[in-house]
Amino acid sequence: MVYQNNLMTVSEAARVLGYTVQHARLLLRQGRLRGSKIGRDWMVIRESVAEYNVRKASIPLLPSSSKKGRPSVGEREQATIRYPRARRRTS
Repeated sequence: MVYQNNLMTVSEAARVLGYTVQHARLLLRQGRLRGSKIGRDWMVIRESVAEYNVRKASIPLLPSSSKKGRPSVGEREQATIRYPRARRRTS
């Protein structure tokens, strides 16, 4: 049984997680946060917010093996193939 002090509102959970209320509701619908809908309002289990915060902190923002975005100057110079300039023909 879930006791009243183990529950928090979606707005409290969103504030703790640093998200908007809409995103916290999305996490509930996706099952990433545990909670239940009481009437028309979602109530979130406090433990699930703490667990989600730990998981969120342990996930790296970008994987270290694959780099996305523009290459750095050094990488561009290494990848650049220099072709001789074509000369104009004069007839």
